[in-house]
Amino acid sequence: MWLTAKRILILVVVGVTIGGVTAASAQRRGQPLVVRFTGTFQPFDEKAAGNLNTLTMSYKENKWLFQVDQVKAMAARDTGTMLLSRIFPPQLSLSGPAELLEPLGNPENMGKHWMLEGMLYLRNRRYYVATVQAAEAEPK
Repeated sequence: MWLTAKRILILVVVGVTIGGVTAASAQRRGQPLVVRFTGTFQPFDEKAAGNLNTLTMSYKENKWLFQVDQVKAMAARDTGTMLLSRIFPPQLSLSGPAELLEPLGNPENMGKHWMLEGMLYLRNRRYYVATVQAAEAEPK
C-alpha cells in the first residue's frame, strides 16, 4: 500500500511539473495567456508608478496607474503574484476595442474598481482587452 501511495505522489508531482513547463513554453513561443485583472485606475503619478502591485497602463496617448487587487491567469499555473513579477518593467500597453478602453480614462471612472479580461503577451508587455466590467470593491 505504501508503494502505491508513493507512486501516486510521484505521478502527481510529474503531472504538475509538466503542466507548468507547458504554460512556460507556450509563453516562450509568444502565445498569450488569458488573464483577468481586478483593481482601480488612478491618474498617472511617476512617484507611485513603482509601488507594489501597481502597473502603468497606456492606451494611445493616455497613461494611468492600475492598482491591482487580484490577478488570475485562466489556464496557467502562475499565481497572481508570480505573474505580476514577470511583467517587468511593470508597464502594459493596452489594445482592444475603443468603446471598451476609452471610458477608462474618464476622470469620473478614476478610483472605481474594474475587471479587465483579455490576452496578455508577456514578451512585449501588450494586453489585448476583450472584456471590461465594473467590479465590486475588495473587502478591506
